Order: sequence, then structure tokens, then C-alpha cells
Amino acid sequence: MNGNRSKLERKLDEVNHTMELIRTIVPIIILAVQIIILIKLF
Repeated sequence: MNGNRSKLERKLDEVNHTMELIRTIVPIIILAVQIIILIKLF
């Protein structure tokens, strides 16, 4: 069980930076889309 857990932890560590980048970019994209929608409404 410890071997599997450390493999999983290593995999998560590798993906962690990518996930942080996605968590930063997605709200910015959503905000931009909302602004575009608001501009088109008015």
C-alpha cells in the first residue's frame, strides 16, 4: 500500500503545477466571457 501511495503522490506532485495554472487561467477566461456578454447586452 505504501508503494502505491508514494507513486500516486509523485504523480500528483507532477500534475500540481499544471493544476495551479488551470485554476489561475479558468477564472480569468470566465471573467472575460462575462464582460463580453455584458458589453453585448448594453
